[in-house]
Amino acid sequence: MKLESLNLVNFKNYLEVDFNFSDKINFFLGNNGVGKTNILDSIHYLSFSKSYFNHIDSLNIKYGESFFSINSKFLINKLSYKTYLAYEKNKSKVIRVNDEICERFSSHIGKFPIIISTPLDSNLILGSAEIRRKFIDILICQFDKLYLNHLINYKRLIKQRNILLKQFFKKKYFSNDDIEIYNDQLVVSGNYIFNKRKEIINLLKDKILGYYNSLLSYNENIDIVYKSQLSENSFSDLLNKSIEKDKILCYTSSGIHRDDIDFFINGLSMKKTGSQGQQKSFTLSLKFAEFELLKKMIGFKPLFLIDDLFDKLDKNRVSSIISFISTNDFGQIFITDTDLERIKLIIRNTDLDFKFFTIKNNKVDEEIF
Repeated sequence: MKLESLNLVNFKNYLEVDFNFSDKINFFLGNNGVGKTNILDSIHYLSFSKSYFNHIDSLNIKYGESFFSINSKFLINKLSYKTYLAYEKNKSKVIRVNDEICERFSSHIGKFPIIISTPLDSNLILGSAEIRRKFIDILICQFDKLYLNHLINYKRLIKQRNILLKQFFKKKYFSNDDIEIYNDQLVVSGNYIFNKRKEIINLLKDKILGYYNSLLSYNENIDIVYKSQLSENSFSDLLNKSIEKDKILCYTSSGIHRDDIDFFINGLSMKKTGSQGQQKSFTLSLKFAEFELLKKMIGFKPLFLIDDLFDKLDKNRVSSIISFISTNDFGQIFITDTDLERIKLIIRNTDLDFKFFTIKNNKVDEEIF
């Protein structure tokens, strides 16, 4: 898959800007705060119909304007897809692909798959279980529509079941038959989600170690452990056993919405013992493993977006990473950094196909090197 062109109008700090990209590596360079990351975020919008950083569409409109739009042209297996996304204040968001309007945004997910790596990836290790669940869900939803449907259904059922539990508590009344209606549906969706998460986490586990040690010059043992209540009990039994607790708490205390993922280095918690460099290397290796898995599942190469490549990595490791991702195993790549000269030194002896875009005062210039 390739993103051939991109046009932004009133998107974040850009009044209007156009890009024509290299088929391989595209660097966005400039000082912190000039809007490099905003370009990556516009690509995320095209993939997921929302921002990676701010899900409130109105806050992504350039100050003083009433709308933003993102136009692009993708190429997948020699087929061209003109994609248009726009949002206007007090109106609905619109997505069109080849002039066909997307009626349900969830159906758009997976059409233009991406992997994105940012400094926020540290939250995968240091943050809440919800962040780790979201990570694995986003990966699977890009290639498994049934998983996405079950996930949407599961969240809806949990919300409705919790409302019902609150009503029972207020009315001092309980109907087991009503609860069973939700339980039966939750079990179907919950089991599918559990089994797919377990499968994909095991596949990631098999791939990540090689990236971490060979690419990033470490010699350590790392591990990923999927933690779920469904590993030890059937979902139906869990719901039945926890019903008295749920009636008091007024919410559903058991299920795959309580899942978590633990990361280990040399048998110890990555969160507690890993250095910043180790954690950065781990999350980047995890993204490489995610890319390899997604590529296999969809049958073509997704886009790879890397924000602030040098964050917590030295020049030698960054040089190794750029050499690695320039191979044919990877497709089109978009990278932000603050130092043009530093990047030039790294790639000066390579035959990479690349473009530089330097950003200053909300203007973009294409550098020739």
